[in-house]
Amino acid sequence: MPVSAAKDIADRYGYDQVVIIARRVGDEPEPHGEHVTTYGRDKAHCGVAARVGNFIKHKIMGWQEYEPAAQAQEGKA
Repeated sequence: MPVSAAKDIADRYGYDQVVIIARRVGDEPEPHGEHVTTYGRDKAHCGVAARVGNFIKHKIMGWQEYEPAAQAQEGKA
């Protein structure tokens, strides 16, 4: 789900923050899975929308926490 879709919703309906949850259930057709897309009208709203999206992904939907490769390497040193 592209961020432009969330921006379109914000622009059309006058929202500062948009969080979209999309799910395709089952094996067919590809791609299946869950998607969370966030958008904020400015840097502050972007940060809030991202935190809401991350909370939904990790605390409600049960996604694994993502650890960037650079941080993973730092932890191994």
